[in-house]
Amino acid sequence: MVSIPYLDKADLAPLADAAASWAALPAKYEALQREFEQRVVNHLKGHWDGDAADAAFVTMGKARTEYENAATEAERIGKLLQDAHGEFAASQKQLHALLDEARDDHYKVYDDGRVEDVDPRQDSPTASASPGLAEERKKKLDSLVSRLTRVLEVATAADEAASSALERDANGGDSESFNTSVYTTLDAVEADQAAALMNKKDRLSDAEITKLNLLLSANKNDPEFSRDFAVKTGGENMLSKYNELMSPPAGTTLSKAQLAQLKELKANLGTTIGTATTSDDHRKGGPDPEITKFQNDLLKAGQRDFNANPTESPYGLSGYQLTSSLMSEGKWDKDFLQDYGDALITAEKNGANGGQNPDAYWGYPRTLGTTNIGALDPMTGFMDALGHNPDASTEFLTSEATIDGEKVDHLDYLLKDRHWPEGPGYTGDPANPSGYNNLGHAMESATSGRAFDDDGAPVKHTPERAALMKEVVDTIGGDPSLATDSHRDALRDSLGNMTAEYMADVQASIANEQGTIKPFGADAHLDPGTLEPFISTVGRDPDAYVAITEASQANTAIWMQEVAKGNPSDLNAAMENVTYPGGVVAGILSDSRDQAIFEEHSASDKDFNDAVATGDKWAGRGLGMAVGAATGTAAPIVGTIAGWAVEDIQAMVVEQVQKDTTDEAKQEAATKYAQGWTAVGKSSAESVREAVENSGRQMSDENLNVLAGSVEQAAKSGHTAGATWNSSVNGR
Repeated sequence: MVSIPYLDKADLAPLADAAASWAALPAKYEALQREFEQRVVNHLKGHWDGDAADAAFVTMGKARTEYENAATEAERIGKLLQDAHGEFAASQKQLHALLDEARDDHYKVYDDGRVEDVDPRQDSPTASASPGLAEERKKKLDSLVSRLTRVLEVATAADEAASSALERDANGGDSESFNTSVYTTLDAVEADQAAALMNKKDRLSDAEITKLNLLLSANKNDPEFSRDFAVKTGGENMLSKYNELMSPPAGTTLSKAQLAQLKELKANLGTTIGTATTSDDHRKGGPDPEITKFQNDLLKAGQRDFNANPTESPYGLSGYQLTSSLMSEGKWDKDFLQDYGDALITAEKNGANGGQNPDAYWGYPRTLGTTNIGALDPMTGFMDALGHNPDASTEFLTSEATIDGEKVDHLDYLLKDRHWPEGPGYTGDPANPSGYNNLGHAMESATSGRAFDDDGAPVKHTPERAALMKEVVDTIGGDPSLATDSHRDALRDSLGNMTAEYMADVQASIANEQGTIKPFGADAHLDPGTLEPFISTVGRDPDAYVAITEASQANTAIWMQEVAKGNPSDLNAAMENVTYPGGVVAGILSDSRDQAIFEEHSASDKDFNDAVATGDKWAGRGLGMAVGAATGTAAPIVGTIAGWAVEDIQAMVVEQVQKDTTDEAKQEAATKYAQGWTAVGKSSAESVREAVENSGRQMSDENLNVLAGSVEQAAKSGHTAGATWNSSVNGR
């Protein structure tokens, strides 16, 4: 791989000069051709005939062709060198920026690529006084290493591709003195190299897998490379070679490094194919016929078996299992995902027990092989594909398929009708043995407009996404067993994120007589009758509990801020109106937490407190969405509201949620309820004081105390109402 010192100090000026010189050659060859025509060919025409003349004119015709071929080759070499210079210059510029960033942030980058944190604070009392400092520094270090590696990979792939292209048959074929088929871009060279490896008949060596990984990693997000690679490899052959790579013969012992290399290849190949399917999205004249064929080939290969070791077993993996394995990575074409999902559900409905026995349909005697990479249940990979492609997930989960004349609602099938096989072999993830976890990813993406693992800026809710959120709430609120039975509780963390995402809609549905609370985009029109059992069920999961609590606190703080900035005729009533819904949410969650700890024993107090300690993102995200709803924009938080909001609200939330409960006895729940009731009142009173102070509103201490007391009582009343309702519904 190209080293940091080499790329850092490389003088690219000679390469730029060479590119310019080659680019100037075609005009010179064309001038020579014109001069040859005028001074030789035209001069002889009409003055010379006979056998010798005929032979001479044939030779001169060939000379004319050689001039043209020379100009063509020079032009293409010039473009290739120019492309190479552009790639190297861009990589060098990125490297310089990263090295500057590292120095500014007190990281030392060694010549071999190692990065060391040399921040003096690490060895000072500051570090121990700031528990989050070490984690923050580690995240920055990992990011630097990742970006440095990426830059070096791109530069290395470009370097090797340029070398290969320039060494290619410089003298042309048997009948030509010049090569007229030289590459003009590094993308084309690299796509040919990668496709050649995928098309190789024999198994790839470790060195060849390393080379393929390098090419794919450097170009996986490049539409031109990905398109050419996919077209030159072909859909069916792509799956066949991937299966071969992931299924070495029985008895093969792979080292940790080799397994890591194959996992990296899976990620790189999946991202590359996804990019290929989207490479024609903005193409003039419509979809690329060759990409359409590639996608159709993947669909056709779905039910075909791919067996890399037929002498060992008569069973291989299906095309659906292989494609879905790759789908868990990257961005994929929306229409293709729709077609693929319909085909997958059709295969299941036409299979064992109409989708009720995917274990038998996708499982034994099929196996993942010695690498254990991928998942036996192809629906899990498809769900993660939807989870990374929000437009596709929204469309798929709000539509239906027609199978043998019967309408099959996608969401109903996945959430209510389908039996999801359990176990890491079916999910491909030892940490999450339930496919419901993957379904949750798709639902998060579909309702939020962001990839499920994207911590970027919030996206305004569209009518389609808001309507889907309502359907999910109504469905699970109407039948809580859909998120409690067996491994279905793996849905809860995603459902918690979705609830936090729609917190303004949640609070508005509870109480919003004055209309202060506004949705972030389209209104989901949530029904309190199904919303409360929905939150009760979801809130038993520690991560969901934290997400919902933080978002609720953040929303309440912003609506208080909006009231404080306004001029309501009755300030106390207006503040009570925006405080009460948050109290109700807190009450429902307080009772749900006690159920989880003392009755279901599905979580411990430590689980809840650990979730608080590691999951404070929803305070900031909730603030962003509430501000967007209040101002009508999705503007960044900074500069939109006072700076106290993020830090102070996060601190208040952590203090409220971290109750020092124990599971020694059931009656402890009563004490913990009282603590929660008191905490929500105090945090609401603190929030309203901050809101008034930061709004610029003038208020006497006496009136502020009265307002804080009024808000505290509203929050406590809401908490009591929420907890009482939740207990009565659950028969306690």
